[in-house]
Amino acid sequence: MKHAAILAAVLVLGLSAAARAQDDASKALEAKIRTLRIEVDFKDFSVAQVADFIREVADINIVIDPGAEALKPALTMKVKGVTIRSILNLLLKPHKIGFIVEDGVLRILPESKLKAKVELVIIDVRDLLHPIRDFPGVEITLVDTGGAAFAPTDADTTPAEFPIIDLVKAHTGGKTWEENERASINLQNGLLFVRQTTEVIAQIRKVVAYLRQYK
Repeated sequence: MKHAAILAAVLVLGLSAAARAQDDASKALEAKIRTLRIEVDFKDFSVAQVADFIREVADINIVIDPGAEALKPALTMKVKGVTIRSILNLLLKPHKIGFIVEDGVLRILPESKLKAKVELVIIDVRDLLHPIRDFPGVEITLVDTGGAAFAPTDADTTPAEFPIIDLVKAHTGGKTWEENERASINLQNGLLFVRQTTEVIAQIRKVVAYLRQYK
């Protein structure tokens, strides 16, 4: 039993390390497609040809879903100094094709499959829900006797809850909140329960980080 417990612990540690490695690879790939600027000159390229070019220029792993290739778009673009993410968005979105970074690989797939692929995350936003309470002091007024009278102020000391769900939906995901029936966002006890695509979840995390930075 002791050896079995040790083996199980080693297995868990190994899986955790592998998961961290995949997460690091995905973050590195996200950073590359967001910041690396390239020059392209496509004339009626297929999805595979675009992927081959970006794969060679940027040295990244790309996997194409058969459904994306089956759409057979004719992709044309001539730009320079534009990020890979922007190029893919401009080329693919008009043809209902999307992309996602997963396990350190850039996957190109039909938007229909991308919308169906949602995940659940829980984001702690308790520190953002209420502004810092301003506790008013007493109001001091002079009276005829030369003394001072003290009276509590009438201000409402109950802060309004920050409308974080409305803000998140306004600045992330676009129309997916209405069009993707599997997408949802709920607030419970200061925790955001979000069901969305990986791309939109990344957008939400950026919004929350920005709010936390400037609260």
